[in-house]
Amino acid sequence: MSPAGDLRAAAVLARMAVLGASRRPWRLGLLAAGMALAGAASFGALLFHASIGRSLDSGIARLGADAAILPAGVAANLTPVLLSVEPGPVVLPAGALGKLASVPAVARCAPQRALKIADAGGHLPLDLVVFDPEADITVLPWVTQRLGRPLARGDVIAGGRRPEAVGERFSIQGVPLVVHGKLGLAGAGPFERSLFIGPQTARSLAEAGALTADGVPFPVNPLEEPTGALVRLGENRGPEELRFAAASIPELTVHTGPGSQAGVRHAVASLAKSFMATLVVALTAPAVLVGVAYTGMLAERRRELGAMLAMGVARRLIVLAVVVEAALAALAGAIAGVVVAFGFISIFLRTVGFNLQRRDISLELPAWPDCLLYAAASMALVSATAIAGAGAAAWLAASSQPWHLLRGEGE
Repeated sequence: MSPAGDLRAAAVLARMAVLGASRRPWRLGLLAAGMALAGAASFGALLFHASIGRSLDSGIARLGADAAILPAGVAANLTPVLLSVEPGPVVLPAGALGKLASVPAVARCAPQRALKIADAGGHLPLDLVVFDPEADITVLPWVTQRLGRPLARGDVIAGGRRPEAVGERFSIQGVPLVVHGKLGLAGAGPFERSLFIGPQTARSLAEAGALTADGVPFPVNPLEEPTGALVRLGENRGPEELRFAAASIPELTVHTGPGSQAGVRHAVASLAKSFMATLVVALTAPAVLVGVAYTGMLAERRRELGAMLAMGVARRLIVLAVVVEAALAALAGAIAGVVVAFGFISIFLRTVGFNLQRRDISLELPAWPDCLLYAAASMALVSATAIAGAGAAAWLAASSQPWHLLRGEGE
């Protein structure tokens, strides 16, 4: 058939589809309602996954480290959550930590140097912890208030029970400092009463000639000989592997505390990975629904299809007309479903989510660009499944012989 004939056939098929829809509008309405449910379910699942995922990520990051690496012979005073090391006279030798950091069981290793330093007023020594913001796994997740800029030289992060407020300026032995952030209350005393600084701020103290509480000059590179390190284990790795690897390094010892958090993180990671598989399985329902619906609809119009095939209309045009009709119904239903789902989720977050936030459980909508992205993804997924179901039904119907379609069942 020529291109002009294809266009005429496509126009005829379009008119047939419109007439079929006008004869039984409830049928397409029910199909669109089914697609609305699918769109609402997929959009709600994506939105809840993003909201709850962010909350879980924040909560999991606050679980602390899986293990603490300390110098050999040091008795650890471990808190229920491993968040920081404590000051001590013994440090890890240079290079000892690097040997352990290369072990496959170690995903991240965050060195810390805990010191006591006298303030300018001659009061009780301050607990000062030098940490690496790039490698950190325990300090930054607990920051609840901060300045609107990155951590810079001269900045400190104050523990939750420290009197300093965010943005407050003070000095330690003549070195001016600014409180960049404030930590939340973690239930760990040493962590809540300490001040945390980065390597650059530590260098400023050393260059200014600051002294520790023991009268020793403040180290220029304190993280080269840390008091200890906090370790996060790799996926499907246990503390036993870390202890086995550390057994060959006599300068250090491994402490895991009352309970490793690796199992909790691994379980949550497994649940997150299974989410997409669950979503794919759930989206097969609208594909089956559309396929069954269009199988029945095309069975009623088999004589029309047989006549079109007998006149030489290409099968692809018949399939295309059915697919376009299904796509429009699915898109309209998906848009309605997304709007309804967004309304219900907004109400849920303003009620249940508000009560959760009062208990320091973060649950809020993602940013507007992310919401629009999830909405577009939901509509695309639902439309794609509808197109797949309708296309399969149309192709099977159009694959029959014209005489068989014209004769009909039982003739």
